[in-house]
Amino acid sequence: MAVQNITFNVEGMTSDDAAQKIKDSLSVLNGVLEVIVDLNSRRVAVEYDDERLNYEIVKETIEDANFNIR
Repeated sequence: MAVQNITFNVEGMTSDDAAQKIKDSLSVLNGVLEVIVDLNSRRVAVEYDDERLNYEIVKETIEDANFNIR
């Protein structure tokens, strides 16, 4: 397993519900080890196994939940 960490700046994440929506969307992906959402800074940190998942899938999952990445 090769663990990767990536942090995204997420536009539109302005409520606890939005933060939870992102966390829930990412947590179900095969290979995600941890999701940390910081509503104050509008950042989402994801730790994942890059043998099962890649940056693009993580990014697309956030975008599919109707949020924009800066």
